Amino acid sequence: MKKELKVEITEMFMAKADKHRCFFGIIKRWKENDTPFVFSKICMPNDGFIVAQEHNQRTLGTMLDEICILALDKKIHDNAGRFTEINGEKFFLN
Repeated sequence: MKKELKVEITEMFMAKADKHRCFFGIIKRWKENDTPFVFSKICMPNDGFIVAQEHNQRTLGTMLDEICILALDKKIHDNAGRFTEINGEKFFLN
């Protein structure tokens, strides 16, 4: 019996508010009905995350940079507001 090698490759992705505030996370890719998707989840300070999904990686990067600025400078996560819980993890609806 031959054992298969189980390897999982994880791509890193970055959100940047400015040249001194850069944050890293993962990026995942897949296709649905021949349409490509990219998803990223990036760890922010104080145990927060920013997430986004898009068809185009460049657009995804732009979205994450903007969300990063909103989270850090505009304090969109200071008030938790409404959230939904999925598999024991809170997802905020702001």
